[in-house]
Amino acid sequence: MGLKSLANQIKKEQKEANKSFEERFIDEIDTFLVEKAERERDREERRLAFRPSQYFKCERQTYYFLKGIKGKEGIYPRSQRILQVGTQLHEWIQKDVFMEMNKLDYPIKLLPKEELPFFGVEGVEILEEHNAPPMEIKFLDYRFTEKFPISAMIDGAMEYDGYPFLFEFKTINPKDFEYLIEPLPDHIKQGALYSMCIGLRKTMFLYLCKGTQNLKAYTIDYTDEQLEWVKDKIQGVERKVLNNELPDKDGNSIICRFCPYKSLCDKEG
Repeated sequence: MGLKSLANQIKKEQKEANKSFEERFIDEIDTFLVEKAERERDREERRLAFRPSQYFKCERQTYYFLKGIKGKEGIYPRSQRILQVGTQLHEWIQKDVFMEMNKLDYPIKLLPKEELPFFGVEGVEILEEHNAPPMEIKFLDYRFTEKFPISAMIDGAMEYDGYPFLFEFKTINPKDFEYLIEPLPDHIKQGALYSMCIGLRKTMFLYLCKGTQNLKAYTIDYTDEQLEWVKDKIQGVERKVLNNELPDKDGNSIICRFCPYKSLCDKEG
């Protein structure tokens, strides 16, 4: 161990030794959250498929994932707190709001899976066994690719004022919420994939501010050009995977910094 590393190690040990009773209490919570996430990750089935939140990002990351290469995914306490609070808020808006409204005489109604355009279509598998609230729709779609299906889960489908639409719920921090005038670009791209698969053009994005609990809602009516872009994107990436053609890296410093394949990607140039 070099002198710099030794100094850092000593500094870290001193910091730990000087922690207050309250700080150590919080550390216990964070340790539990990380270890719980690690256990769940080890049990999770690793399905090689296109994921709505990733298909439009770094092609090289998707290439490695679809090749079945296991990356070094870091699990951090803060990210686990954000993830788990977001999950609870999703269940609240689904179970305690929309599913309860659906039982009563309110104008917003949930659309059952059986009424969606892709229900019963060859190449689509709707997955019934999952832990999410019943209004959530989880599916595999094999129609647009040769080998790797689209694996997706959307928060629900609804009808309001005579218009059927897909529904996505997002939680967002106060600073981003303040300047929000339309769905975030990443969310629009996610919604385009859902729209292509399910067959409904309109998608409602409902944003909840995590600081004030205020709401903003926006709808997107997807065009043929947008849906064609999605299909071209996933098919282009799949061709590279099947032909063993390593794509270019994204080059986004933030994405690269936290990428589970960073060391492999840097090595390959």
